Amino acid sequence: MIANAMLTLTPEASLNRLPVTLPGEPTRPARHWVSTQALHGLMLDEDPGDERSVRQFLRTFDARNPQDECILTRYANRLMTVLKTALRADYWAQGSPFQQGYAHCWRQCQRLVLGGGLSSDAFGRALMAALTGGLDGRELALSPYGGQTGLVGLATLWSQPSPLLVMDFGATGIKRGLVDERGKLQSLPELNVDHWLNDDGLFRADAFQAVLHDSRMAVGTALPTAISLACYMKDGQPYDYRSGVYHRLIDDSPHLAHSLDQQWLPKAGLGRLVSLMHDSSAAALAFPSPVPAIMVTLGTGLGVGLCPLDDPTVA
Repeated sequence: MIANAMLTLTPEASLNRLPVTLPGEPTRPARHWVSTQALHGLMLDEDPGDERSVRQFLRTFDARNPQDECILTRYANRLMTVLKTALRADYWAQGSPFQQGYAHCWRQCQRLVLGGGLSSDAFGRALMAALTGGLDGRELALSPYGGQTGLVGLATLWSQPSPLLVMDFGATGIKRGLVDERGKLQSLPELNVDHWLNDDGLFRADAFQAVLHDSRMAVGTALPTAISLACYMKDGQPYDYRSGVYHRLIDDSPHLAHSLDQQWLPKAGLGRLVSLMHDSSAAALAFPSPVPAIMVTLGTGLGVGLCPLDDPTVA
């Protein structure tokens, strides 16, 4: 058996790619059912003239509005099916030795935490209420930090009496924050990832360094920096797989964490690299648990991170 703390997630752990079958529907990857794009599709199904962005919908959601309530119900039903499929873990149990260990984590999970942008605001609270009690006795919790859960998780890595810059490079947005001496997080302006992509739709070294320089200007001093990235990594280097906007950073650096610490951060006028990790793993750090627990982040896609155990001997 593999304890949560010992399992480093790989592309084989992708929740995005998990095959999920809804009643009366063909089998599709989980991201087809519950991503930001999927939620927007439900909005347009209910009202083809709805001009709200997903972010606006999250802010303006009103359960008393029949259309909004219908969108919530359909999305919650989809997400419930995705989560139950993941908890059964039949797909991973038939896979590689890593996936079999990963299946064990899902089957032993006693607590699920929802985070990420789609868990925010009134919609997130209503979604939590709609899902509660439907997961076969497993506890369900909602992150109060929404899309900033990853930043909060990164902040837990810091115990020094000095500020820390935290940066969460997501699929559509780059969230940033300043952790002060008391551990309190202050948000910095979010950046749009699309602005930094090259003609192939990829985020490369020049964009990374430009964002670091922009962040240095925002904080005004050479702060140590903790970074999370929407990309699976092993020992600070992304896996070579073709998914997302960050995966070709491996072509720009023989070892990304080393390049950041020794070259890119100093060049931008920032301090040392405290940590580089997968974004959903960072979010999971915000929720240590006495029982096996899993963080599921809802946003552009679905992310998953294993919450640290209060007792690391629990498997």
